[in-house]
Amino acid sequence: MRIAGAALVAMAIVWLALGYRLPSRVGRTSRRAKRAVIGNRRRESIVASIGCGAFGLGLVWMRPNPSGVIAAGAVTAAGWQLPLIHARSVEEKRRRHLDLELSDALGEMVMGVEAGLTLEAVMNLYAQTHDSDLGHEFLRALDLIKLGSTRMEALEDFRSRTPTNFVSMFVSAVQQNQRLGTPLAAVLRQQSRTARRRRQQAVEEHAAKLSLKMVFPTVVCVLPVLFIVIVGPAVIRVIQSWPK
Repeated sequence: MRIAGAALVAMAIVWLALGYRLPSRVGRTSRRAKRAVIGNRRRESIVASIGCGAFGLGLVWMRPNPSGVIAAGAVTAAGWQLPLIHARSVEEKRRRHLDLELSDALGEMVMGVEAGLTLEAVMNLYAQTHDSDLGHEFLRALDLIKLGSTRMEALEDFRSRTPTNFVSMFVSAVQQNQRLGTPLAAVLRQQSRTARRRRQQAVEEHAAKLSLKMVFPTVVCVLPVLFIVIVGPAVIRVIQSWPK
């Protein structure tokens, strides 16, 4: 049992070391985005996973029984999945922040375009004045344009890295401007209004759900306490009034 369990955990450690693919496991549609999220911490994540596997190997060696093998497998699986869960959480948070920032940035971009700047100049100005996720994404798109890509190719790359609702709406608006030749300032102004309206609707929807979310805490936590406070003294008096 000890040798078999140790062999299984050792195989798991080798699999972790050779097949570690955080971005691809998190989501195929945004591998580059996950790679940007994990960045230089990938090596630390691999070390943490292998460390958990080594700990599991020690468990098997110290407890050569089925429970030890199960515990070792659980520790090894945790070492593999926890970095993935963390990466998903970081990426979802990043997308939410980028959506909120883009809805606010559209107003600044409208003023820049109305002042006579091109879209690239507005994006560069925003990136230079805002050290944020959206500013970094704008710089990436501008770098692609400098390397020979067209505006639409750079924006499509931006949308593929961060496929959120507001980003898709922004890229589609610029595509419409390119095809139809409509004024870019008018398109961006309409997108800004739409983004603000969607944010307001999201806040109202969230507020409407709060009453439903408060039902369970009220029933489980508040009502029992009120029941004890109100009925408790009466129960005590009834018990005291019983004949001994």
